[in-house]
Amino acid sequence: MENDQEGQAPAALMGRGDESVRLFVELRQRQKGAFSRAQALEYGITDKVLQRRCRVRQLQRVHHGVYVDFTGPLPWETRMWAAWLACGPDAALTGKTALRYYGLEGDWDDADPIHLVVPHARRLDRRAGIVVTRWRELDSRLHPTRRPPTVRVEVALLTTASRERAAARQAAMLLDACRQRRTTPQRLLAELATLGQLRGREVIQQILLDAADGVQSFLEHCYLLRVERAHGLPVADRQVRAVATAGSAAANDSTTAGPRTAARDKPSKRVVYRDVEYSPYDVIVELDGRLGHSDALSRWRDMSRDNAAATSGKLTLRFGYQLVSHPCETAAQVVTALQHRGWTGAPHPCSPTCALGGILSGSGEANTPIRGQYPPHPRRQPFPAS
Repeated sequence: MENDQEGQAPAALMGRGDESVRLFVELRQRQKGAFSRAQALEYGITDKVLQRRCRVRQLQRVHHGVYVDFTGPLPWETRMWAAWLACGPDAALTGKTALRYYGLEGDWDDADPIHLVVPHARRLDRRAGIVVTRWRELDSRLHPTRRPPTVRVEVALLTTASRERAAARQAAMLLDACRQRRTTPQRLLAELATLGQLRGREVIQQILLDAADGVQSFLEHCYLLRVERAHGLPVADRQVRAVATAGSAAANDSTTAGPRTAARDKPSKRVVYRDVEYSPYDVIVELDGRLGHSDALSRWRDMSRDNAAATSGKLTLRFGYQLVSHPCETAAQVVTALQHRGWTGAPHPCSPTCALGGILSGSGEANTPIRGQYPPHPRRQPFPAS
C-alpha cells in the first residue's frame, strides 16, 4: 500500500490521475497552490513523497506543515492562503489583509505581513510574515460564506482605521471604502455600535456621521471641517442631484460638422451630482481629487458641468488638494462669492493669522482651534460613546 501511495503521489502533485487526484488538484487551485500536510495526507500523499518533492525542488515548504506546489517567489494570494493554513482552521483574515481580499482599492504592498485573528483562548507561536491577534466573540464578526474565513468588511475597516493615528488617514480609508461601494456609512455606524472598546471611536463616529450626510471623499471631508465649519460658513447641501443639458462632444467640435452628425448635435440631458451646493445663493463648490479628474475626458465633463450650471445662473468654484494646505484662502474665496450672492451671515477667522480676516471688516473674534480636534457635529449622536 505504501508503494502504491508513493507511486500515485507524483501524479497527484502534477495534476494527473483518478477522481481523488482531480479533487486534490482543484483544492490546490482554489488555494492558489498552497496546501497543508493534513490535506495532502487526506488525498493519499505521504510524508516521504512531500520530502522527496521538496528535495528535487518541485515543492517548497512555506510554514511548518504548509507547502506550495511550485518554486520561486509567492504571489500575495498564495502567501495569504499559506498563512491561514498555518494558523487555521479557526483563524480568520482581518485588517488590511481582509480589506485587500475584499477587493478594496488601496496602496497595497505584496511584502506586507498577513494579518490573522484567532479566538482569544488560543496561543500561537510567532511565524515569519504573519501578524496574529486574538479576539473574543470572533465567530459573531465573521462573514458567513467567505473562504478562507474573513471578518466582515465593516469590522476590518473599523479596526484598521482605529490603528491610524491621524484622523485624515482614518477619514480617507473609511470614505474611500464607501465611495467604492464596498459598504455604507449606515452599516459602519451600526457595526461601530457593537465595538464599545474600539480606540478612537468618537473620531471615527464623527467621520461616519459626516459620510452619512453626503461626504464622499477625504477632500470633501477636509472642506467640511477646515473650511466650512472652521470659518462659520452656512451649512451646504452635498451630492446634490441635478440634470444638466449640454451638447454632445460632436457639437463642440467644428471639424465633425456635417449631415451625418446632425442627430448627435442635439442637446442631451444627463444626471450630475454637485459636490457642495449653497442652494439659497446659487453657489456651487466642486472638489477635484486625483481620481476621476485626471484625464482629458473627465476634465471636459467637469467643464461641461460648470458651464451648464453657469447657464442656469449658478456660480461654480473649483478647488483641488490646495485646500488641504490653504483652507483659509479657500474659505475667503467662498465667503466672497456667497456675499456677492446675498449671504449676510457672520463668518469668522479660524486663527489670528487666518486669511479670511483680510476680507472682514472687524466682524467676529478670532477663534483658534485646537489642532487635530473636530468641531462638534450639528446632528445628535445616535450611539453612546461608551
